[in-house]
Amino acid sequence: MTNEHTNKQSDYDIKIQGQLDDSWKEWFDDLDIILTPDGDTILSGAIVDQAALHGVLKKISNLGLNLISVNPHSQQNKEIFNENQSK
Repeated sequence: MTNEHTNKQSDYDIKIQGQLDDSWKEWFDDLDIILTPDGDTILSGAIVDQAALHGVLKKISNLGLNLISVNPHSQQNKEIFNENQSK
């Protein structure tokens, strides 16, 4: 069974415990690294499909990072990212 969302790219916010600096960027391809006010990190961006999402989650686990949450993209987190970039 297929539907209109099966092959659609989606944006996700993946929250990780602790703050990652830009040196982690190479590990997470085109995902933006957003440092949150509460001391954690959000990886935010487009993920092409569920298999790619599972790949990112496996990479987080293999790197020994603590996953907090995975959510559909949030405009609020994009605003935090844009604010951090302008500093």
